[in-house]
Amino acid sequence: MPKYRIVSEPDPGAEHREPRGADFCRDGERLVTAIKATNLVAAVEKAADVPAGEHRGRRIVSVEEIHPGFAYSDGEITRALKRATLAGIPLIDAGSFEDDTTPFCDSKEFNATVQLVAIALRESGLVLGLDTSVLADEDDEPYVMVEVHDKARSVYFSRGTEVRRLTDDRDAAGWAGVLAVARELISFSNELH
Repeated sequence: MPKYRIVSEPDPGAEHREPRGADFCRDGERLVTAIKATNLVAAVEKAADVPAGEHRGRRIVSVEEIHPGFAYSDGEITRALKRATLAGIPLIDAGSFEDDTTPFCDSKEFNATVQLVAIALRESGLVLGLDTSVLADEDDEPYVMVEVHDKARSVYFSRGTEVRRLTDDRDAAGWAGVLAVARELISFSNELH
């Protein structure tokens, strides 16, 4: 059953109601509760009753589904990366990643691999809205912004990190190195949602 987040804040009353979009209250005054419901309408109906009516008498400002997080096997990731195309052209050629070469060792190749895997995950439909921006002109170490565009809400979520952190196995060679990058990008996208 899906989970929903209910966010409420004190109701100032009709005579003090702020215009839509105004920053009425501080985050400390907001109440956030997670509930399970069959759908969004059921979550809204439960909002006043969960738990013990915590939100009763308050202004509900948001009810949204909580992202369950993506979890894929290496086989599912491999199939998605191999079928990913952009303008009909395959994005990743599995044969171009030699078994004895570790993408992490060569920073320029690793940066390109991170960007290519992010595009392939997005274009395959595995992680919708995923993108990266590598700032390779940094003096000490390239920095990357991992971004997720949530088209349903028209918002972008992003978080920055050093490029070297975008693999869950720095010693992985060949296709295993590509999968290590993909798993870490999927993990980052889960945290952003």
